[in-house]
Amino acid sequence: MSEEKKVVKVKLVKHEWPDERQARHRKYIKRALGVVLAVVLFLSGMTAGALIAQPQESKSLTSSKLNMILKIMNELWYFGDEIDDLSTELLDDAIYGITTQEIDIHTQYLDSEYAQQFLSSMEGAFVGIGVQYSTATQDYIILRVFKDSPAENAGMRVGDIIRKVDGVAVEEIEDISGAVKGEAGSQVTITVQRGNEMLDLECTRGDVNSSANGYVSGDVGVLEILTVADNTASVVGEILADFEEQGIKKILIDLRDNGGGYLTSVVDIASYFLPKGSIVLQEQDKDKNIIEDRTNSDIEPYEYDQIEVLINQDTASAAEVLALALKETLNATIIGDVSYGKGTVQTTIPFSDGSMLKYTKAIWLSPNGNSINNVGITPDILVETEEALLTAAPQDFEAVSVDSVSTACQVMQIYLDYLGYDIDRQDGYFSTQTLQAMRQFEADYGLEAQDELDDELLTVILSKVIYVSRVDESKDIQKIRALEEFK
Repeated sequence: MSEEKKVVKVKLVKHEWPDERQARHRKYIKRALGVVLAVVLFLSGMTAGALIAQPQESKSLTSSKLNMILKIMNELWYFGDEIDDLSTELLDDAIYGITTQEIDIHTQYLDSEYAQQFLSSMEGAFVGIGVQYSTATQDYIILRVFKDSPAENAGMRVGDIIRKVDGVAVEEIEDISGAVKGEAGSQVTITVQRGNEMLDLECTRGDVNSSANGYVSGDVGVLEILTVADNTASVVGEILADFEEQGIKKILIDLRDNGGGYLTSVVDIASYFLPKGSIVLQEQDKDKNIIEDRTNSDIEPYEYDQIEVLINQDTASAAEVLALALKETLNATIIGDVSYGKGTVQTTIPFSDGSMLKYTKAIWLSPNGNSINNVGITPDILVETEEALLTAAPQDFEAVSVDSVSTACQVMQIYLDYLGYDIDRQDGYFSTQTLQAMRQFEADYGLEAQDELDDELLTVILSKVIYVSRVDESKDIQKIRALEEFK
């Protein structure tokens, strides 16, 4: 990595899934893999695949070497007494090493804790308060408040910064997700910062749908598919049935920031649109054998006069499958940014201790036989995401002031420009006009005036960027462009 500090380009609305969080925690095994984008793995289900036989001599040598090393580390290693449950820790680390390969970041061993978190994240419905928060910064900024959720009912909103859970500062909480979730009907107090205010919001935990939403804009049905989880197809079916009752014949399918999910779910979702018997995707295994996944014959498809699909850099995996199937089979128009490009399929093998192995078993191809792996889908109409939404805030930087040059200042300039402030430059030089814009922001949001930019102020500015990007429809240039296509 270059020693020169640069603005790091990472999708602002990045959500880190449990398996990716574990990969980050385990990056000391082999070499660091760099920034891992938030992509839910495209899973084909819980199957125990056939094991590949090794020659007996090679198998015996491998087993003997591994067992000897584990025995030495368990019994003779000087620091062994300092590690709780040493034998389990050593075995897990050995497996992490085997499964951590730069060529395939989606093959991974998950210990029981992370396996459970991963499976919970893929259910699409859970008991909690109903928020999605950023893990791309040192602060927990709310990216999404799910519709009809306890969080929405409590008055929580996008851009709020989570500071405490039941009075405990987030810095002191090892697992904030575990602290927020709980039994249905139980209470939790979330303290959030909104501008210069600290608000204690009382939430009654309950059922949350985190997979899909739908609403009507004019004569267009807007279907937002947030993830391809276990329950997503049924939720989509309910939304489409409601659209039909309203006579909707034009539909916009928003797949932005959808990291994918289950193969069976995306096949069922596609079945609501594609003619019966259509190919949704093709799976190609290691031996180049092809399996065609066709629509679910039990699902009756709807007919639409016009279909538009929104994608961005974080549209991945199963979401890309759906976008390509709609394009190639129904000539749907794709609008937005080039997608992530995850063209592989994973399967999982669970173990009795709750851990699991998740490995890549195939690549997937579109109905026409196209692969987007490491390439992505190029939209028919390219509408690039605003730079502010692709620029991550630096962490733990020293405060900067007028006449200095820094990455932090450049990021602030990009953010303030997006928010509509008068910015004369975006090169990181802290000019007098940059200071004036910063002070105007402080005044607008009731913040104490200061001459320096520190990480706390930049976090508040970032929270406003997130809020505006989600709430101000005039800022959603991709959706505006998509709706124009219907006219």
